[in-house]
Amino acid sequence: LAAEALVREYDFTKARSELELGRDGFIEAQKSLNALSNSFLMKNKFFHNQYDVANDVLFIGEKLADSVAGICIIGERAFDAINDKNLSFGKIDAQTKGELLGIMMSSTNDIKDVRRDIGYISEKLRDINSKQPLFIFDKVVDPLQAKIPQVEKAFDASLSFLSALPWLTGYPEQKTYLFILENNREMRPSGGFIGTYGILNLANAEIKNFFTDNSYNLDVLVKETQKIPSPKPIKDYLGQEYWFFRDSNWWPDWPTSAQKVAWFYQTEGGKEKFDGVIAITPTLVEKLLGFLGEIEVDGLKFNEQNFWEQLEYQVEYGYYKQGIDAADRKDIIGDLSMEMIKRLYAYPMSKWPDLIDTVSNAIKEKHILIYFFDPIAQSVALTNGWAGEVKNYPGDYLMLVDANLGALKTDSVMSRTMVYNLHENKEGKVLAETRVNYQNMGTFSWKTTRYISYTRLYVPEGSKLVGVQIGKENVPLEKIDVINEFDKTSFGLSFKVEPQTSKEVVWKYQLPNRILDQVKGGEYQLLVQKQPGLDKMNLQLNLNFSTKVKDVGGIKAKNPQSIKQTSVLKVDEEYRVWFEK
Repeated sequence: LAAEALVREYDFTKARSELELGRDGFIEAQKSLNALSNSFLMKNKFFHNQYDVANDVLFIGEKLADSVAGICIIGERAFDAINDKNLSFGKIDAQTKGELLGIMMSSTNDIKDVRRDIGYISEKLRDINSKQPLFIFDKVVDPLQAKIPQVEKAFDASLSFLSALPWLTGYPEQKTYLFILENNREMRPSGGFIGTYGILNLANAEIKNFFTDNSYNLDVLVKETQKIPSPKPIKDYLGQEYWFFRDSNWWPDWPTSAQKVAWFYQTEGGKEKFDGVIAITPTLVEKLLGFLGEIEVDGLKFNEQNFWEQLEYQVEYGYYKQGIDAADRKDIIGDLSMEMIKRLYAYPMSKWPDLIDTVSNAIKEKHILIYFFDPIAQSVALTNGWAGEVKNYPGDYLMLVDANLGALKTDSVMSRTMVYNLHENKEGKVLAETRVNYQNMGTFSWKTTRYISYTRLYVPEGSKLVGVQIGKENVPLEKIDVINEFDKTSFGLSFKVEPQTSKEVVWKYQLPNRILDQVKGGEYQLLVQKQPGLDKMNLQLNLNFSTKVKDVGGIKAKNPQSIKQTSVLKVDEEYRVWFEK
C-alpha cells in the first residue's frame, strides 16, 4: 500500500524500497509458516487447506512485490532522464524524448515478464477460492481479487501501446496521418459529417506539423470533373449525384470507411502517403477542454460547456460578420487545435493518468477511431478496441446505424431508445423485434430541423425480414434495402421525425437457425454494438426462452425463462445466458 501511494507520486525509488521490505517480510513469514508443515494438524484436510491458502497468500505477496519492483526500476530510469515529476512534456528537449522512447521500447520484454507473473498470481487467486479459505483471509484476498483484473488490463493496455509505439509516436521514423473531425451532431455511419480534415506529422512523440482545412475546399477542386456516383441514399436524400470526400465515411466499419476516406483524399489531389487515418468527434474536444481549461482564439472563448455551440455558430454565421471568406471560415478549428496542443504540451506529467483515462474512455466510446495501413499496427488496433470495426461475432448481434441526410446538426437534439424483444415461437423459430423510438426535441432553427435519417439495422447474417413499421405505417418489404456485408445482414430504410415529435421504427425478423442451435446447445450470446460517434442510447432487452435459464452474465433474470435489462448504451455491450440441460 505504501508502494502504491509512492508510485502515484512517481517516487519510484522509495516505492521500490517499500516493495523490497514487503518482499522480505513475506519471505520471513514463509519461514515461520514452514515450521507448521509437519504439525499433526496438517493431517486434517480442513487445516491443511488453510495452510495451503496461507502459503498461496504469502507467495502472491512475494511475487507481487518482486514484479512491481521491476516496474519501478523502469520508472526510475524514465524519471532519471526527466528529473522532474512536475515537468510538462513541452519542456522536455528532443534528446530526452528520444531517450524516454528508447527506454519504453527496450522495456517491453521486462513488462511482458511482469505481465506473465501477474497472470500466475491471478491463477493462484482462483485456486484459493477452491480451498474454502477462512474469513480471516478475506481482507487480504478480496481486495486482491478486485484489483488484480484491473492490473492485468492495465498491463495489457501498456503492452498494446508499446507494440504500437513506433506508429503512435513517430519513433524512430516519422509518421504521417490523415486526420478528420467527424461532427457527431450530424451523424454519419462511422461517426459524423466530415467537415474538417488535417495532415498530422509525428516524430519522436512531437507534432512536427498539423495543417487543417475545410473539407469543401478539397471537394471544390474536383466539383466539375469528379463523376463518382454517390451511394443511392446520398443521391436520393441529399440530392448529390456525385460522391466526394466529405461524404466518404459511409460504412459503420471504420477500417472500411478509413480506406475510402484516404482514397478520396488522394483522388481529389492529395499527395501525401499516409501511415493511417485518425478520426475524432467534438465530444473528445469537449472532454479535453475540461482538463485544459478555457481557451481564447480570435476573441472567442471556448470551454467544455460551450465548445460545440460556439464553434458551430462561428463557422455558420460568425465568420461572415467578421469579414472572413467562406473558404477560410473553418481556419479557427486549426487555430484552436494548435492552442490545445500547446496546453497539452504544458500539462504537468504528474496529472497525465487522469488525462489518459479520459482518452481511453473516448476510445471505448468510439469518439476516437484509428486505422493503420501497416498490418501489424492495425492488428494491435483491432486487438485493443481502437479500430471501430463491425465485429465478427458467433451469436446474436445488433447494431443501429443512422446517417443524418437532412443536413444541419439535428443530432444534437435527438434522443434514441432501442427495445429488443426476442422469443421462440411454437414452430421452434427464434423471432426478434427491434423497436427504436426517435425523439426530436429541437425546433426549426439555424442548427436544427426535421430529422431525415437513412438508417441501417445490422443483425446476424442470414436473418429473414418479416415486417417493418414506421410510425403507424407498414412498409412494403420490397422498399427495404437488404444488404449482406461485414458478415452481417442489414435492413436499410429512410424516415423523417418532425421537431417536437417522436417516431417509432420497428423491424421484425427471424434469426438464422444457428442461433436456435446455440440455445439448444445451452448458451445464448448477444453483442450490441454502438455506432461510432453516437454519445449514448437507451437500451432495453426483453429476452424470452422456452428453456429454463441456469446462469446469466451481465443480465438480471426476472424469472426462469424471461430476462429483462435496461441500460444506457455508451460502449459495445456483450450479454451471455446459459441454460439448464
